[in-house]
Amino acid sequence: MKEKRENEHMSDIDLSENNTTPEIEPLMQERDLVFFDCEFTGLRFDHELTEIGLMKVKAGTFDVLHERDIKLKPEHIENADPHGLEISGYDPEEWAKEGVEMKAGLQEFLRYTKDVILVGQNVSKDILHLEKALFEHGLKSNYFYKPLDTFTLGWFMLRDEPAITRYSLREMADYFGVDRGRAHRAIDDARTTYQIFLKLLGR
Repeated sequence: MKEKRENEHMSDIDLSENNTTPEIEPLMQERDLVFFDCEFTGLRFDHELTEIGLMKVKAGTFDVLHERDIKLKPEHIENADPHGLEISGYDPEEWAKEGVEMKAGLQEFLRYTKDVILVGQNVSKDILHLEKALFEHGLKSNYFYKPLDTFTLGWFMLRDEPAITRYSLREMADYFGVDRGRAHRAIDDARTTYQIFLKLLGR
């Protein structure tokens, strides 16, 4: 009788509308990495994203799988800091031709980030702005909630180097002889972050 009740109970579970096969999360070592960088209309938290550059690389080998530069059209350009726009290389004509609406650009970013680990330089600022933008546009993150930071890794690996004082992207790029391309352009900074990460790992 007990066995019959248990079988009936299992049958109820199997037929439940809410019954779904639990998704198995990949092991940490098997998660691909996305090196990324964001640019903004200014330095305040209420300033908007203008650009996301990303490089998706294979777990373990770090071979490059995808590169993408996403130009996002600000929704409140009137609130932008002109100096911030100048630093980030924002060009109204370029963005009018190549830019996409904010939500569409964020959705494009999420196409590359399912289950990945994000990697950035001084990554907390970019993550905060990214999460804010996703929330404001009714989207949810799909990447692992703990990112990697080349600033932290640089501090650990280069803390005895007198030439390194701030562990900035510029300092570490100069130290390792990495070509930065166009500073403060998202895709170039993402590429630089990737190259510095490899150097810090001795690759």
